[in-house]
Amino acid sequence: MVTSNTEEAIETLVLGLDETIATIQKAISDFDSGQRLNIAIIALPYAGKSELVDEIVKMHPHEVTKIIFSSIINSKEEISLPDNSTKIMVFDNCHYLYMRKIGGFDVIKEFLNMIRSSDERLCITTWNLHSWTYLEQVLDIGKYFPIQITIPPLNTADMEKFVLSVYEENEIQFVDDSDEKNTKIFTPVKIPITEKITHRTINLYSFRINYTALKMLLFHRKEDESTESIIFKELTNVSHGNPGVATEIWNKWLEYPLIKTSSMNSDFGDIDLDGTGAFVLCIVLSMGHIRKEELEIIMNRSHNVDEITINKILFEILNQNLIVRNDEYYSVKPEKLYVVIKYLEKIRLVW
Repeated sequence: MVTSNTEEAIETLVLGLDETIATIQKAISDFDSGQRLNIAIIALPYAGKSELVDEIVKMHPHEVTKIIFSSIINSKEEISLPDNSTKIMVFDNCHYLYMRKIGGFDVIKEFLNMIRSSDERLCITTWNLHSWTYLEQVLDIGKYFPIQITIPPLNTADMEKFVLSVYEENEIQFVDDSDEKNTKIFTPVKIPITEKITHRTINLYSFRINYTALKMLLFHRKEDESTESIIFKELTNVSHGNPGVATEIWNKWLEYPLIKTSSMNSDFGDIDLDGTGAFVLCIVLSMGHIRKEELEIIMNRSHNVDEITINKILFEILNQNLIVRNDEYYSVKPEKLYVVIKYLEKIRLVW
């Protein structure tokens, strides 16, 4: 299936990706000259890897066939090349070709063999960053893709262009109300805890810190720095330049048509999971999105976890506001992506 975006969406996407697109274009040109260098595009969720390959499809509408893997692939027959496939093959979401369990690598091994033997085609693939890192350790997949591209984060200037591209000029009003008394830095939070022996619930109290407001209090703005500049610097910082994450955070801050400095609350939060819960969270992150039935298969084979336990774990992770459920799929909540990554790096489940 070949897909393309509208011209407006394309213009939004290519911000900060000129070098990336140039690298892919050169590989295509070299392939026409007889040199075949397959490509792996590697990115975190929400960073725009699927949209990037749509841009390549748009540039080569009659030379590219795009195949999208939308969920975990269990059968080798599902990865065979179509009869009408073109000289450039794009395989989007290749991290769905394996399952992190015993016997879960047959499909991806078949896919890699197909990639290696398809001398008459150039293959462009996209991967979840943490799946790629894991598969590099397990299968050394990098040797199949001489060109490896990691999508770079947007800088502040490109982030501003990206966010404002969907609005008319001067449609959004930027308001600095950071000096108002209602800007709270510390907010008391009640945390219910179940005591293990008696199962009695008690309440502990802590403080949630508005790190953005605290930074604005400690580090004074430059005299000539606009409110708009302050807001987009902070948006780029808390989203790590990830456009999909930034969009979610922006929408939470926005009180249309106003966006105020006092609304820039970055809720980092704490994560409290046992080892099994942390591994489930790691699988959700590495897959991008995943169904409960697929999680059950992975966890049953790797940790001997049954459906009831999976339901409890998913409830706990949802309750901590770390993941979101859309229809039958679970994914990491965009604005919590980097909180989750930092937590999983700390316990060495991702690296």
